[in-house]
Amino acid sequence: MGGFTSIVPLAASALQTGQKIQASQASAQSRIAELDEARKAELADIDARQKQQDTEREETLRRRQASLRAKQGASGLMAGGTGSASAVLAGYEKAALDDQATDRAEATRKRNQINASASWREKSLLRTAQDDTAARLSAWFARRDGFGG
Repeated sequence: MGGFTSIVPLAASALQTGQKIQASQASAQSRIAELDEARKAELADIDARQKQQDTEREETLRRRQASLRAKQGASGLMAGGTGSASAVLAGYEKAALDDQATDRAEATRKRNQINASASWREKSLLRTAQDDTAARLSAWFARRDGFGG
């Protein structure tokens, strides 16, 4: 019976260490899920802002074009009758497209940065959980073998 009584504390210690490891890993997974939700929210915010900017840009372009066409009509000029009016309209459109391309490039850069940062944080959390697991197991074996307090 003496052998059995010496194994009970060892089994209890192993069980406790296992529970701590499991709790640590669950905590890391929970934090990773929170970070993923935050990343998704940031990306959705970027998409919403980009959509809003596109809408505002289109509206501004439409107003400018309408204003120029109204001025042409008030002057008695036919649409397309003058090269400079068409050039101005084309210039407005090109400027709007250039602004849109610049905004989209910036949004893509931000998305990539958010995704890279989230990936790094996830890997860091997983490494930390692995390191914690290894440390707990090493400490348990050291205690079992009589090397630890």
